Amino acid sequence: MSRTDAPGPERYDRTTVGLHWIVAVGVLGQWLGAHAIDLFPKGPLRVDARSVHILVGVTLLVLMGWRIWWRVRHGVRFAPDPRPGFAVAARPGHLALYGLLLTILVLGALDAWVRGDSIFGLFHIPHLGDLAPPARHALAERVVALHELAANLMLWLAAGHAIVAVAHHVWLKDAVLGRMLGKAVRGPWWR
Repeated sequence: MSRTDAPGPERYDRTTVGLHWIVAVGVLGQWLGAHAIDLFPKGPLRVDARSVHILVGVTLLVLMGWRIWWRVRHGVRFAPDPRPGFAVAARPGHLALYGLLLTILVLGALDAWVRGDSIFGLFHIPHLGDLAPPARHALAERVVALHELAANLMLWLAAGHAIVAVAHHVWLKDAVLGRMLGKAVRGPWWR
């Protein structure tokens, strides 16, 4: 796919659209799953729930790496929105989404490393350094608190992102929402 600002249907390529929606669903699933982990009794079920959370997190980290690489190397670029303030808001908003998601994923990996988590009881992630258990527990609590804060901020930012996309579609009647739906969409979809 070429990187062009040429006229024509304004839509992202299939790879960009697919990665966007896979990551979006993965993030929402991770947020919901994280709230369910402590509902499991201590033992193998909770270890399995944490293991799934960790492995999906690692998968999201790989997908985000792919997504960033794709965007930089092959992704479609659109001309900045000429309306006052729109281009100024869009770029920092997208950078915040990427930055916050990467922060969440790195904090999650650090948490698993500090705890020395077990993955399905098959192997253990090595503990971080030679910290005494009380110091390791205190560090894990701080990392988890930051991970949760970043995840909650991400959910709010993603909700704002979705609201803005729908506002573009419903009130501004432009093709911004259609770009991520993989087709050129103009005007309300219910017509």
